[in-house]
Amino acid sequence: MLKKIAIVAVALAQFGCGGGGGGGSGSPAGTGGPTAGTGATPVLAASATLIGTSPGVTPAWPDGSTSTGGKGATIGGVECLTSETYHLHAHLTIIKDGVTQRVPQQIGLTGCAYELHTHDYSGVIHVETSAAKKFTLGQFFAVWGQPLSSTNVAGLTGSPVRFFTSDADNLSEYTLDPTAIEITQHRSIYIVIGTVPPTLPKDAWPATL
Repeated sequence: MLKKIAIVAVALAQFGCGGGGGGGSGSPAGTGGPTAGTGATPVLAASATLIGTSPGVTPAWPDGSTSTGGKGATIGGVECLTSETYHLHAHLTIIKDGVTQRVPQQIGLTGCAYELHTHDYSGVIHVETSAAKKFTLGQFFAVWGQPLSSTNVAGLTGSPVRFFTSDADNLSEYTLDPTAIEITQHRSIYIVIGTVPPTLPKDAWPATL
């Protein structure tokens, strides 16, 4: 009886070793540490990059809002700017297969200056209103006139999409409805499409923002 138990234990141990070689996360065996891939968990880069110095190298979209975006009327609950009593900034980074996509300038500046808009190619989202309000990433995309979901980011489809936010260099993944991501002061918002890089850029804010 003891001999039979020993034989069964050896067989189970051999089966377990064979089954574990594939790696539960789908990462190549023997790579060690974080690797690029859709299931990878990125971290912030060790050193910070000043916002605006690396606006992205792939101009995937034309400047300004699209024909379905803001043209002067209230859209997505975002109104035309009347005063700048309340002003804050967040930063949007869109990365597709490791390549940063350049966020267009002049979003939300067609027909009027909207409470949510961009000035340049830095990816900075400007919030300018007459009083403190809560705004979301979905509202910014409405002003832009582009779709935003876990399967479609401004027309980029066909690849897995993940969302991350960083507040005071504390990076976390956002797994709920991405349109509900709140735009807050100096929040870094990352949209990662396809291959996930091992590191995401750490933002350093200019003194003027």
